[in-house]
Amino acid sequence: MIYRWLFTVIYGLHVIWTGLLRNIETRAYHADALWFCLTMGVIALAAAFLFRAGRTVAARVVGTFAVAVVLGFYLYCLIKVPAEDATLRVGLIILSSIAEVVVIFLPALPRDAEK
Repeated sequence: MIYRWLFTVIYGLHVIWTGLLRNIETRAYHADALWFCLTMGVIALAAAFLFRAGRTVAARVVGTFAVAVVLGFYLYCLIKVPAEDATLRVGLIILSSIAEVVVIFLPALPRDAEK
């Protein structure tokens, strides 16, 4: 997949936006949501940089770590307190995390098939 890095950039930005949206929706500063999403988004952006640099194995390790932490945290929140965390924001980040796992581990086409 030649645009794997681009999809990973979009995922990283979406994770950062999720943390910002939590502050916007509640009209209050939630440091835990902001810093968690900012940290995980920057790690996902680092994975995108590694994909772009051609270091696929390192990018998969870094990207899988970020996706596993984000997906695990939001699934835990959704299961633990569904009345508070069953929002569109949480649903979208869970879906985009699943999509990012597919992007990370989808095998690339052989070089001859890309042309």
